[in-house]
Amino acid sequence: MNRNVYFTSLTILIILTASLLLTSCGSNLLPGPAGSEEIKGSDKNGPDTGQPVEEPYDEPELPRIGIYTGKGSWYDNVKTLQNFFDSHGIEWSEFDEQEAVSLDLGMHFDIIWFPGGFAAEYKNFIPDHSNIRSFIREGGAFIGSCAGAYYAGDILRWHGTDYEYPLKLFDGRGIGPLAGMIAWGEIDTFNLEADHPVNADFGDSLDMYYFDGPYFDAYNPDSVEVLARYAVNDKPAVIAGRYDNGKYLLLGPHPELGGYSTESPDFNLDGGEGAQWPWLHASLLWFSNW
Repeated sequence: MNRNVYFTSLTILIILTASLLLTSCGSNLLPGPAGSEEIKGSDKNGPDTGQPVEEPYDEPELPRIGIYTGKGSWYDNVKTLQNFFDSHGIEWSEFDEQEAVSLDLGMHFDIIWFPGGFAAEYKNFIPDHSNIRSFIREGGAFIGSCAGAYYAGDILRWHGTDYEYPLKLFDGRGIGPLAGMIAWGEIDTFNLEADHPVNADFGDSLDMYYFDGPYFDAYNPDSVEVLARYAVNDKPAVIAGRYDNGKYLLLGPHPELGGYSTESPDFNLDGGEGAQWPWLHASLLWFSNW
């Protein structure tokens, strides 16, 4: 064979062999679905393992709560809520009827909580309710327990008589008391809405204290989420809803209170003797991140 032809043929053979090796062994260097450059260099997989990395669990963010302690508030209810917040590491501070008007609520709080007490005094002793409405409208949150829940509605119906209320976060009526069905200071059964995420770990019902709180009659029932109902009449007992960019959670019963009886009228303010703190905590976490 001619020497030049021999070397030319050998060169072509080497080039073809190298091309085949690059195609078969080096395909993992190529970008695209079949290669590993897209996968190994991404956040979806750990270094050199090719195995998915679990997403870190984000703890629900705890809210800053302002609890109303001005005229109309009930001391025992305020104190047990403060104990509840402390036990769960939740930041809280107080505000009164004057600060409800003058304070920049959004600078200090994520949620304002109106406890049980006297709704008429909330209505009459807070000089102007527009600051609270503005706080909710601009993205704040409101929780009302019993009297605080009555205060949030458009109409308070008390023993069959309607009274217009100024806050109007809840577009409906708070109706009570349930006289003849549940007595003041009595523990009664509340049925939990089975498909609501708050209730996933709590069975079908809970027993909670009742102190003449409302049930809720929404003008548009689809505008609210029902968390629990009174067993005695199947009416909504705990609801949540939206108000412009903000939201509200309203409770007819008192899951925070325990220990009351007519024979022993002192309250347990530390989460025992009939209090339902685990459920209240689950409700608060859901509501804060809703």
